[in-house]
Formats: sequence, C-alpha cells, structure tokens
Amino acid sequence: MRDAFLAAARDAHAELRVPTPADFDHVGADLEPEERAVLAQAAHWYLQVFGDRAARWDDVDLDSPTVSPRRRLRIGGWIDLAVVTSDPNGRELRQLEFWGGRVPFDEPLELESVRVAVLRLARWTGDAPLRVVWADLVHGLVREQVVGSTERAALVEWFDERCAIVRTRSAEPDAAMGIDCGSCNFVAACPVHPTGAHYGRRRDALPGILTITPTGLDTWRRCPREWRDAYLYGIPSSDTDAGAVHGQQMHDVLRVVHEQGSCRDEAHVDDVLVANGFDTNDRMRGELARHRTRCPDPAETLGHEVTRARFFRHPSTPFMATARFDALWAHDGVLDARDYKTGQVWSDRVADDKQARLQAWVLAPLAEARGLTLRISFEHLAAEVVDDPEPFEPDADDLRAIAEELRLEVAAIRETTEFAGVADTEVCRRCRYRSICPDSTAPGVPVWPTVESEDSVETV
Repeated sequence: MRDAFLAAARDAHAELRVPTPADFDHVGADLEPEERAVLAQAAHWYLQVFGDRAARWDDVDLDSPTVSPRRRLRIGGWIDLAVVTSDPNGRELRQLEFWGGRVPFDEPLELESVRVAVLRLARWTGDAPLRVVWADLVHGLVREQVVGSTERAALVEWFDERCAIVRTRSAEPDAAMGIDCGSCNFVAACPVHPTGAHYGRRRDALPGILTITPTGLDTWRRCPREWRDAYLYGIPSSDTDAGAVHGQQMHDVLRVVHEQGSCRDEAHVDDVLVANGFDTNDRMRGELARHRTRCPDPAETLGHEVTRARFFRHPSTPFMATARFDALWAHDGVLDARDYKTGQVWSDRVADDKQARLQAWVLAPLAEARGLTLRISFEHLAAEVVDDPEPFEPDADDLRAIAEELRLEVAAIRETTEFAGVADTEVCRRCRYRSICPDSTAPGVPVWPTVESEDSVETV
C-alpha cells in the first residue's frame, strides 16, 4: 500500500503543482479491495492536507541506507516525500502514516523515525529551514514543524548519544524473549531459541517463519480473510468492537495495581482508580474486589502482561509462537499463568480452549526450567460468573499433542491461496473489516473520518 500510494503521489508532484483527485483515481488498482479502500481514504486526506500546496517531488536517492563513514554505520529509515515548494528555497518533508502507529502529541520530531529522516536529508536541505509534516492519512491527524539549524544540531547530538548506546549494548549482546521474537530475522543461533533456524521468504506473501498468536489463530479459525488482512497484510481496521473497551481497561488497571503496589491495599487501589478516571466505575471496583479474593498470596511475581515466545523447528512448517500472559505467579510449586476475563464463561475446562493450549505450549519451557508444574487459569471477574473453569495443567503428552495441533494449523495456512471470507452474518457483524471486505454479509460504512471541511484536520 505504501509503495502504491507514494508512486501516485510522486507522479502527482512530478512538476510544481497542487495534487488533484485524478492523480489518485487508479492508485493500487492491482491490490485487494480492502487495500484499495485504505488507499482511497489516504487520497482523501492527502488532498485535504496538501491540496492547496504546490510542490515538486525531489528524488533524494535515499531509498537505500545512508553510509556514514565517520560513525562507521549505515543509517536507514523511510523518507516518504521530499518536495520543493513554491517558496524561495522551500524544502518540505512529508512523512505519511497508514497503519495507525504512534501519534506525536505536539510536533513530528517527537517520533524517532522522523528525527532520523530529517538527519538523512541534511545534505539536501543545507542551511535552509525544513518544514516537516507528519500526517496520518487514515485518521486525518497532522503535525507540522519547521526545523532550523538549532533543532538540527540537537538532533545530531541525540543521534550520536543513541549510537553510543547501541554500540555499548551490541558489544555484549543479551538476548531477551518478548513480542519482538515474532518479527525477528535472527532466530538462528539465538540463545533464547536453541532450536532456531533461518528460513528464507517464500514466493508467496507468507514469511519463511510464520508467527502465530492465540488471538491470531482464533481469527484464522473464524475467517481466513480477516486473518490475512490483519496478520499478513496489516491493513488498518475499518470497524471497531466497542465491547472490548472495558476488558482492555480492566487489564490495564490490574497491571498498574500490581506493578505499583498490592491489590490488597485498598487505599492504593483507590488511588489507581482515581488517577485513571475510574473512581465512580462500580463495575470495575466490583471486579477488582473479586480478583482480590483469588490473587495468590504468598507468591513470587514473574510479571504482568508478559509476552513469551517459542520456536517450532520443522522442514516445511516452521513457526514462532508468541503469547501474552496477564499475570505470571510462582507459588506452591506451580507456575500459575492467569488470563483475566470480564465476559461470560464459554467452557468448563481451560484445557478445551484452543487459545489456552497455545499459551501452555509457549510457557512450558519456563515452567520446566524453574522446576514448576504449569497451570493455565482463567480468572473470571464478572459478578454473574460463579465458578471459574477448571484450570489446565498439561503433561508431556498434552504438550506433544498441542505441538502437532499447531503444526497442522500452520500447514493449513501455508496451503491456503485464496483466503476467502466466511460470508457468515454472525461472524461478519463483529469483524474489524466488515465495511470494506468484498465477502462481508454485514456491510457498513468505515469508521474512518472523512469530513470534508478544513476544520476536520487535526493539526498543530
């Protein structure tokens, strides 16, 4: 999507002029319908933000990393559009966001990626000021800033400090397991994944090593097209599920309560609720009270919202499995993994939950290393839930069976070529792509903002 949009934008600015809707009429014509919908939204906001600015694209030849002989390194990072404006000596950097990443609060230079882009353009800008525009073209968010010599000198100092930190850390590399394992290109010989190996990218869109997660596999089982859009292509969602808001808030509050104190300290819990605007939220207070009666004590805390990863080596179906755990406790000879739930019980046994089975397989090496029995527990916090499901304590046979289950699912993904939607109204009405998916039986209007007035552009 990025390449298709930039190609159209660069063509639109091949000479000094303002862009027009016709410049984006056929952008992404060879892409999927969902991708074309995103690009249409991006074109809408690009014209809203830049439609009155005459500019000419300047090919700065920075698609490949910049070599810095003095620092003995190569400096990479995206530079989307470097343009010359109609102002004398006018230079402008346009950095475009399509995926809803971090939004700078005040100025574009709050983002490290923008800082590096500005530094890489130093020869192009010379001593002239550079106008930097960061724009989220899906949600209509814009941040602008003029960078002069003073700001540029501060950026150089910042960059050299960061380089020194990187050199210090790389001199004695210490691998750490976490969510980054799912996107790492250096699994082979990694000390935290002893069976890791390198697998080159296939000819299809799938990576050499497929990454799977509990929620990702749940999405795959529900609808292959939704899985492809979300986990393979990374298409920004066009629709939301308001029902998930309270659950995420509850998880965040529980993490803060445990990281900064004890859930049994009522004054501390009250301070956390007040600080986060939940002091009048009776539902949350009730769920915290229910949790307090089941929180293990005494216990060793191994972390909250912890992500673990495990590599599965196989000639044709290698994968990296990652799973996040709401809380990990060690007590009474047990590695107790808790998954907080704010909804209803859908199974009497955690062992029957496929997401929990993946969690168990990922966490098993840690339990073995600490000489503990592994237990996966669902802790239901809703007042109407009387009993929690029976926890899952897998043995060696269970873990071998889970590994084979996962391998077969990865093989099924590998063999899929069409990724068709299920076209089931009950499934589609909760899908995050229901408004733009061609297979949707619950069509609607994307929640992306498309207001035409200039006031709709949030800028600073």
